[in-house]
Amino acid sequence: MKTTKTIFLVMIATLAASVAMASGNLKVNLASNDIEAALVEISNTKMVNYEIELIDEVGNQLYSMETEAPRSELKKRYDFSNLEDGTYWYSVKIDKEEVTKRLAIENGNVEVTDIRKSVEPSFLQDGDMIKLSFLNFENENISIFVYDENNELLTEADLGKDFAIHKGINLADLNPGTYALVLANDYEVFEHIVELD
Repeated sequence: MKTTKTIFLVMIATLAASVAMASGNLKVNLASNDIEAALVEISNTKMVNYEIELIDEVGNQLYSMETEAPRSELKKRYDFSNLEDGTYWYSVKIDKEEVTKRLAIENGNVEVTDIRKSVEPSFLQDGDMIKLSFLNFENENISIFVYDENNELLTEADLGKDFAIHKGINLADLNPGTYALVLANDYEVFEHIVELD
């Protein structure tokens, strides 16, 4: 019994460490804000492809780019002087990690008014047990929902606002089939499909 408990604790620690090591490395900085051009510096600890997007306040995509070759850093100049005054979202995504900056643009000047960092949760299935790990960078209230294949809500639970959320979800009482685990906060929804035999 003691050996099983030790192995389980080592597995949870390893899972938590792998989530932590794979995340939190993406940095996005507005390095300079000249009237003519703003310099954005993007970096990561490993070579990756970056997906970059600029969206206006009604959801129109104004700019989109994906790097063609992996790189650890990228410097990009943007001329925001042609944009109308308003609120915009500049986001950079790599693998399962994303940084979004809310920008207020007035007369061509750019001010970062909010920064949001998110990393997709990790779901590990072991039979009928699902092990969930999630880094809650924004310390928001996180909830989990379980739906059947007809999109009927079976159960839900509040997971709290902790930075590191680790939860075991036992699905042994469910019939064989396809289920959706949905992790959500006020801004994001992450879905994971589970097949039970």
